[in-house]
Amino acid sequence: MIRGRAGASTHVGQVRAGNEDAYVVLDGLYVVADGMGGHSAGEVASAIAVKTLAEIHTSTKPGMTTPEQVAEAISTANTAIFLESLDDSEKAGMGTTLTALVVTDPMAHQIVIANIGDSRTYRWRDGQLQQVTVDHSHVQTLVERGAISAAEARTHYQRNIVLRALGIDSSIDIDLFPVEVRDGDRFILCSDGLVDEADDSEIENEVRLRSEPQQLADSLVNLANAHGGRDNVTVVVVDFSVTENPSVPTKGGVGTETSRATVEASDASSPSETPTSRRTRNLLALAGAVTAVVAMIVALVLAL
Repeated sequence: MIRGRAGASTHVGQVRAGNEDAYVVLDGLYVVADGMGGHSAGEVASAIAVKTLAEIHTSTKPGMTTPEQVAEAISTANTAIFLESLDDSEKAGMGTTLTALVVTDPMAHQIVIANIGDSRTYRWRDGQLQQVTVDHSHVQTLVERGAISAAEARTHYQRNIVLRALGIDSSIDIDLFPVEVRDGDRFILCSDGLVDEADDSEIENEVRLRSEPQQLADSLVNLANAHGGRDNVTVVVVDFSVTENPSVPTKGGVGTETSRATVEASDASSPSETPTSRRTRNLLALAGAVTAVVAMIVALVLAL
């Protein structure tokens, strides 16, 4: 099975007054959401998104096990945000981008990565950094048409225009990427506050320097702030290992991390020994003891 170790960090940045990002780090569920729109509404949208997914993930066992269930959960979050915006005029038009990693089958090493908007998920494997998700943004369409380069997209004056976001409409089109995890895979989920400030080569350099997920999450947030921090920045890092032991530590929390250990106890007696065989063994031991006592008495009598 696969085991995940996670680290997470978020920061308001150097320009914005408030942080509209939110994240989830739970056993088997990792999410980054970047809210937008209206007075304090962006932080409401991102909070609803992560809370809804966390509640769905923890309310059922073994959680989401198929891409379809992941899509349904995200659609539920979309509906919750959309209805909230209808109930409060100050929240009209609010929404959030989102990228999520869901462990759907740990025994088969299967995960699903989901994406709406321009929050991203990267994978680090065999010394190479690869962007798994595809941005739903205006500048990405320009890059795909060859009108601008990826480097120019990071500073383009229309870089903040997203083409998809949770909560804007009553329904949402979700990108899903099923992935088979290998031992040593590292996944980086982030809001655009990171990628607008640091290019992939700079992110890759930090990955090479940091061995622990929390260290990497902190260093990438610091990198974005060092480059100007024009936006909120959030990073979640998940490292996977393959283990034969199902009793491994897990993590849980919305915006925080906690851990619990699962300990399996075994019966002290042999699992193959039946009650009948135990009685037989005890009778044989008793008979052996009686025989030894009788032999000792006979020896004493003969000595006299």
